[in-house]
Amino acid sequence: MVSAIYDLALTTGANRVVRGCRIEHVCGNPALGADKDREYGLSIIRTALRALTTAVTGPTLFDPTGPTLSEPTRDEEARHAS
Repeated sequence: MVSAIYDLALTTGANRVVRGCRIEHVCGNPALGADKDREYGLSIIRTALRALTTAVTGPTLFDPTGPTLSEPTRDEEARHAS
């Protein structure tokens, strides 16, 4: 799932969540200009494809702008599971 409200997606049980930009522009950011917006959107899509092929054991956040994978700690997993 690609979501700008990724905390909500993680707490509702989605195992793979890709961090989107904003609610009204989940897979892009028009403020960046046409070329940079396209590259940013592609990075979100590439991250989503990578998320589909990555084995996870619970709710996991994939961040297209930071590290390739941000796995929650055990405390975060317990918080998301409740």
